[in-house]
Amino acid sequence: MEDYSDQTTGDQREILSVSEVNKTADDFINEAFPPLWVVGEISNFVEYGTTGHWYFSIKDSNSVLSCTMFKFQNMHLGFKPKEGDQVILQGKLGIYQKAGRYQMKVGKMELAGFGELMRRYEQLKNKFSSEGLFEKKNPNQIPEIINRVAVITSAHGAAIRDVISTLQRRSPHIEVLVVPAKVQGDGSAKSIKESLHRVNEYHKKNTVDAVILCRGGGSIEDLWSFNDEDLCRYLAEYDIPVISGVGHETDFTLTDFIANVRAATPTAAAEIVSEGASKLNEYFQFLNQSLTKEVRQKINQLADKLVTLRRLLRSPTQRLQEQYLRLDSSLIELKAKFDTLFAKKVNLFEVLKEKLSVINPEQILGRGYSITFTSDGKIASDAKLLKKDDVLETRLAKGKVKSKVTES
Repeated sequence: MEDYSDQTTGDQREILSVSEVNKTADDFINEAFPPLWVVGEISNFVEYGTTGHWYFSIKDSNSVLSCTMFKFQNMHLGFKPKEGDQVILQGKLGIYQKAGRYQMKVGKMELAGFGELMRRYEQLKNKFSSEGLFEKKNPNQIPEIINRVAVITSAHGAAIRDVISTLQRRSPHIEVLVVPAKVQGDGSAKSIKESLHRVNEYHKKNTVDAVILCRGGGSIEDLWSFNDEDLCRYLAEYDIPVISGVGHETDFTLTDFIANVRAATPTAAAEIVSEGASKLNEYFQFLNQSLTKEVRQKINQLADKLVTLRRLLRSPTQRLQEQYLRLDSSLIELKAKFDTLFAKKVNLFEVLKEKLSVINPEQILGRGYSITFTSDGKIASDAKLLKKDDVLETRLAKGKVKSKVTES
């Protein structure tokens, strides 16, 4: 048993506080250990909502190590670990001085297995690039108008349904050859290569304009067959133009770089195949609309000319009949105006007649009045003007009476 007793006197002892001890230990560990890579299983994972920091442990069959990963380091990670995940961490060992707890401050994290695959992926990518395999295929080799396309994918996945439905909607005339292949797991790269070979053999007798090589999304492990070296080299020498539509938009495989064209998804690959036919169809529709409009305008112009010619080419009999009709119409109108004017004149005559009858002397005499005339035929209207022995004639309603003035 070790003896920790100190032989120094009370005045000679250096007594440290708890904080000083923890700080000293933290400094010692930081200096003694460089940043480490550690692999283990996630446990007790906690994310604090207010800060966004992660607190968790990693463990193996014998030990546990407390870890902290601050928000500014985990916010761009691209995934959030969960209980049981195998991860590879890079960080610095130290002491959480407040609690005196030994821990690792994590700077980097990746899922175990992912890092090795990414290393192999980058290694093959650099190798192919240096050999010029990525420059062998030309995007312009894809025909503008495609009549027959081969689709290499799983016969039962969503990818084949997406491709067929897109082609039927956009370019139903395109003949689709479905060539099933295993696209995940052991033997999948070999299966894809064999399907490419079958299409090439078919192409020797019946032209295949393009090949769609596709599958749905997944992890790097799921898509690894599309990074197979033998498959990529075979594809680089392939005779038929290839469109690679593997995974989702963020997924990249080596076949994407070697194919003539990379599509973000299987649906996008089908859209590329049908693009030329769609543009041609749009052009035909434009021509059809333009020709229809032009023909309609021409028909309307000819119809107008026909109406004008018919008007000019009327027969003399027809024109004479039209003149008779206009003359009859004018006579009828003139007679109606004459009748109206005549009726007005007759009415005016009756009114005047009535007025004249009121002032007619005979009418006045008929009411018991009489008119007396002097011998010279003037009406005697003033007795002072009459003289003795003047002869007067009085006219009654019936008859005349003569008299002599006896006194004036």
